[in-house]
Amino acid sequence: MRATLERLIDFDRINAGEMRFSVGAVEVRSGNFTYFDTTTHKIAFEHIAASGSLPPGFPATKIGDEYFWDGGLISNTPLEWVLGSRPRRDTLAFEVDLWNARGELPKDMIAVEVRHKEIIYSSRNRAATDRYQHIQKLRCAFANLLKQMPEELRESADAKLLLAEADDKVCNIVHLIYRARPYEGIAKDFEFSRRTMEEHWQTGYSNAHQTLANPEVLVLPDRLEGVRTFDIGEERR
Repeated sequence: MRATLERLIDFDRINAGEMRFSVGAVEVRSGNFTYFDTTTHKIAFEHIAASGSLPPGFPATKIGDEYFWDGGLISNTPLEWVLGSRPRRDTLAFEVDLWNARGELPKDMIAVEVRHKEIIYSSRNRAATDRYQHIQKLRCAFANLLKQMPEELRESADAKLLLAEADDKVCNIVHLIYRARPYEGIAKDFEFSRRTMEEHWQTGYSNAHQTLANPEVLVLPDRLEGVRTFDIGEERR
């Protein structure tokens, strides 16, 4: 893996700052989530490997004096890291979910294990989206309220605290959710055969094509609405 990634990836270009790059991993001993970001780290093979070191299929990756596992143990798609970045901007975010939050009631132990993994790896994504929608509406309300305040109130400590968090930025969150085939079973988080990967790539291409064909996903919401979410694949099933 090291030889392949170091042959294919231009780490100098990644670290040049042309585009921001971030990956997450979990420190094994503390259980804390850590982000390796081009604004704070010089990205190397170890950071990429750490973000994909999903136990028990892969060993922990050592960085410095600590060992790291796949960040998906805590947050499989850390949307809050992207949307919480400053300065805040109007944002069009595409979230690729490899696990579907919705599923059937399990009928046997294998189905229980599959559903267990689906819920673990997808639940944080739903929570992050819902939380961001609520917080952004509060920020918009703060911004509108502060505009109506008299000057002396805007200079108060409480108003300045709100002002630091208030903004009227808007965001579209577009979900591209992989919906696994019934035969994939409990191995779908570590089964990387050629046939499986080609099926995944084709599914992703089709979902992206359907999504981008809908003009609404590229139109940001109004300032009062704040946040809109889309799952075109679900709508067209």
